[in-house]
Amino acid sequence: MRLRSPALPPSPPDRSPPRPGVLPRALRRVHGSLRVTRRCALRPRHLLGALLLIGLLVPMRPAHALFDNYGLDPAYCAQPTVRSTVVYVDDMMMTDGQSGWATTLATKLRATLTPGERVTVVRLSPATGRSAEQWSGCWPDYPPARKATLGDGTYLFQQNPVARLEDQQKYFIRDLGAALTRIYLDAKRPAAEVRVDADHPPQKQIVRALASDEGRFANSQVTIRAIIYSDMAENGDLGSAFSPSHDPPTYGQRLGSYLRRGVFYAYGVGEDVHGDPAFLEQARSFWSAALRSMAATVMGIGADLNVPNTLPLQAWSWPVTLTFDGQPLDGRLSLLTGADGNLVDSWIGISRLGSAALTGTFRCKPNAENGCRLDAETASGLATNAPSESLVLTGGAKVLTGRIGIKGQNTMFGLKTEAPNL
Repeated sequence: MRLRSPALPPSPPDRSPPRPGVLPRALRRVHGSLRVTRRCALRPRHLLGALLLIGLLVPMRPAHALFDNYGLDPAYCAQPTVRSTVVYVDDMMMTDGQSGWATTLATKLRATLTPGERVTVVRLSPATGRSAEQWSGCWPDYPPARKATLGDGTYLFQQNPVARLEDQQKYFIRDLGAALTRIYLDAKRPAAEVRVDADHPPQKQIVRALASDEGRFANSQVTIRAIIYSDMAENGDLGSAFSPSHDPPTYGQRLGSYLRRGVFYAYGVGEDVHGDPAFLEQARSFWSAALRSMAATVMGIGADLNVPNTLPLQAWSWPVTLTFDGQPLDGRLSLLTGADGNLVDSWIGISRLGSAALTGTFRCKPNAENGCRLDAETASGLATNAPSESLVLTGGAKVLTGRIGIKGQNTMFGLKTEAPNL
């Protein structure tokens, strides 16, 4: 008969301090996995592309609500708006390791978008003169009065619409960042390849690429704010920003494309151009004439993104008639005003003369017979060759009359609005 050995009591846990240089057993497996992780990790320069716009692309945890969807709600697009925004990204500008342009853009959009304003990201490919839409979404917000009403409501089976705005705006920025990142990752090149030698610039057809998106402007009933990230280094068969022609361009007529109702801001201009200190001014001259020939309005062209922070709350638009040298010329006056009546993204366009951006104020009491007054300055000459002109109109909301030109000189021309589109 075999006798069983008596069961030994379990050994007490080893609580003695580890010997110098030796890890406790419980940590050895972890330490081994860390060694593998370090060995397989990418170097910082290889991670840079994957971490582009990390602040924009971090997944956002949704607020807990019974039937909420995870993602940007398209319902915000149903709100009436006074403006839309299109962002053009020049894919020849994508430089490996440089993403500050995208952060600048996202910050500015967040500060200047109106409730329900649609934003569209378009990739410009100047090497081929083409464009391609990448993404579109509407800014999640409500006008102040509606927001107050919604905030006071009671909701049993969904989250309060105002309470979910914070998450929705994070989804918007996330999706915007994803669209910008796709362009970057697909087109990025080493800095040495992106660099432009002003003496031997590459072929670049930005005018044709913008003209290929003409349908967006033709179908719009509101002002389109166009923001372009590009060096604006046009160099092709239509012309060159490195040697602007003294003759007025006719790109709209030649291409059969017009960018009506478009107000344009460009930044990053000349950023990658070397060897020509005067390029920025040459580019401004070239593009002011080029966009004017396509019935668009230049608001700002420079190295920085100079978009005003005024939020437009109301839109006004009239057909106008300018009496120029005894002849009536048709045109359009488009005003966007903020809470204090200051103009933003406003312009006047006259056939045969072009268009000009407007700054100033417009205050109006629509029900008063003579309760409206426009005091504005043009950003460029329209009826004259002066760098700017004065525009003063008074009257009711339906009919405004006044003059445009240079004050104190015999160069003031009569201007009158007709049936308004409010």
